[in-house]
Amino acid sequence: MKKKASIFKRAQLLLYLGNRRRILIRIMKINTIYLIGLLFSVSFISCVKQDRENTIIGQEEAIDDYISSQTDVRVVRNGGANRVVRTEGTGLDTLAAGDSVYYYYSAYIFSSGKGTLFATNDTTVAKLYNFDATGEPERAKLGESKMISGIRNGLRGVKEGENCDIIFSAKYGFNNTVVYNVPKLSPLLYDIKITKIVKNR
Repeated sequence: MKKKASIFKRAQLLLYLGNRRRILIRIMKINTIYLIGLLFSVSFISCVKQDRENTIIGQEEAIDDYISSQTDVRVVRNGGANRVVRTEGTGLDTLAAGDSVYYYYSAYIFSSGKGTLFATNDTTVAKLYNFDATGEPERAKLGESKMISGIRNGLRGVKEGENCDIIFSAKYGFNNTVVYNVPKLSPLLYDIKITKIVKNR
C-alpha cells in the first residue's frame, strides 16, 4: 500500500513538474516574442529618427549651396536661421528680444530658392499666385512663442527698411508636422521686408 502511495505521489510530482516546465516554456516563448517585437520597434524608431536627421542635414547642405551661389548679399547666421540681406536697412535701431517689428512676408517651401508659396501678406506677390492677402504688415514681438524659431532667430538684428530672405531647415520650422499646405519636414524660405521697428525701452 505504501508503495502504491509512493508511486502515486511520485506521479503527481512528475505531472506537477511537467506542467510547470510547460508553463515556463510558454512564458519564455511569449517573453521571447515580446522581446523580438520590442527590439524591432526600437530599431524601426531609430531608423525613422536617423532618416529625419539625414533629411535635415541634406536640407542644410542645400541651403548652404544656395547661399554660396548668391552674389552681392550679406549673410547673417543665427541659431539655425540664415538671413540673406538683399537690401540693407537704413534705420538706426536693430531688432532685439522684446522689440516689436512690422513686416511684409512671402513664405515659400525652399527648393534651391523660392519653391511653392504657402503664405503671404504682400498683395503684389498674392496677385501673382492668386492668393488672398490683407496688405497689412505683420506685427510681432521678437521672442514671442508663436513664432517658429527659424523666423525668430532670423529676424534678430534686422533694421528698418531691410529686405532679406530668411532660410532654414525643417528643424527650425514646422519639423515633422504638416501645417496647412506645408508638408512635414519642409525647409522654408521667407522673403521679408521690414517696415518698422519699435524698441522696447
